[in-house]
Amino acid sequence: MLLAVDVTCIHYPSSRLGEIAIDLTQRLRFYLRHGETRHMLNLGKTTPNFCKWLAAFMMLALPDSAFAAPQQLYGRSVVVSWREDRQQKIAGEDQMRLVGAFAEMRVYISDKGRPFSRLTLSVANKHGKIRSGSSNAVDGQGSAGDVSFSRTINFNGATMTASQPRGRGGALQMVVSFDSGFQGCSARVLVGKSAGIQATSGRSLINGQHVEMYSVKAGGESCRIQNGNVFGN
Repeated sequence: MLLAVDVTCIHYPSSRLGEIAIDLTQRLRFYLRHGETRHMLNLGKTTPNFCKWLAAFMMLALPDSAFAAPQQLYGRSVVVSWREDRQQKIAGEDQMRLVGAFAEMRVYISDKGRPFSRLTLSVANKHGKIRSGSSNAVDGQGSAGDVSFSRTINFNGATMTASQPRGRGGALQMVVSFDSGFQGCSARVLVGKSAGIQATSGRSLINGQHVEMYSVKAGGESCRIQNGNVFGN
């Protein structure tokens, strides 16, 4: 099925449209399953930072093989770390506050090409003690405590893309680019929210409290590949 999306991409290289199409196809598949396509289709003009999510035309019904892990990654793990600068408010608080968090996504690709992943978030409390929480996913189905969610991990050549909802109205996307020999990698992380909402909302992975995030900026990404199962004993 061919879908046309009416957008204006400002100063974004046309050579990247193939990767953009894969990224947006993945996002659209998620939103179609959850009945939220209106947030993705009513796009209008966009800035360069967000234009990577967009494409003018794409195939929604791409073959599953287009998203399969390359055999060079079978039996290996990918670890991506980054920092988040947030403006957020915990339930019961009157004022927003600035919070610095550290995040890490670990992905293991089994000998059969199945992805296993874990997202860990860590923050320091006012006493300097680090507190952490994590969520796990297997074959796209994830859980954090009693909350279930979808975390999609797809591959396109030398690129791996991981996407998942981030609270109500928010989304996280991680894009990893591998070198020609699959010995090294680089990553970029995007955290966004649906148009027209002031803040995303959801439960904290760390303490389970309700949190509203008004802005999240990710940066300082690092990426590494290691042999074997990063979750192994």
